Amino acid sequence: MQYRLIDHGSEAYQESLNLRHQILRVPLGMDLFDGSYDDLSNESRYYHFGAFSDDGELVSSVLGIPTSNQEVRIKQMVVSKDQQNMGVGKRLFMAFEAYLLNLGFQVFLLHARMSAHGFYLNMGYTIVGDEFEEVGLPHYKMRKTFVPTES
Repeated sequence: MQYRLIDHGSEAYQESLNLRHQILRVPLGMDLFDGSYDDLSNESRYYHFGAFSDDGELVSSVLGIPTSNQEVRIKQMVVSKDQQNMGVGKRLFMAFEAYLLNLGFQVFLLHARMSAHGFYLNMGYTIVGDEFEEVGLPHYKMRKTFVPTES
């Protein structure tokens, strides 16, 4: 498995959109591409990261939105159905965190679906505030702060 940046507008980016649509939106009766919830026009400014199988197939992706020089919002974490519960998402997420840390981000925020918040708790995130609804599902706002180490 290879974990790497996905260039906006590339074939891999289109594959990540399709994966996000199929896994995150279709089950909710939503369409990622109709613009009613997701604004794809700003995605050229986001960090897109993916996990690729040995034959080059995108099997998992995640994106990060810089909100300041030190803070990034992580969203749209998705793993293809045939790769779920195999550790791919965890390895992708760890690689993405390392990538973002290398860029200087220290505060990571996300909105976790209730069904996935245990994954993020296991990744060291803490719940911030009360449960809320987003895309018709219960969510938690979660946060992880990395403290720079002295060399």
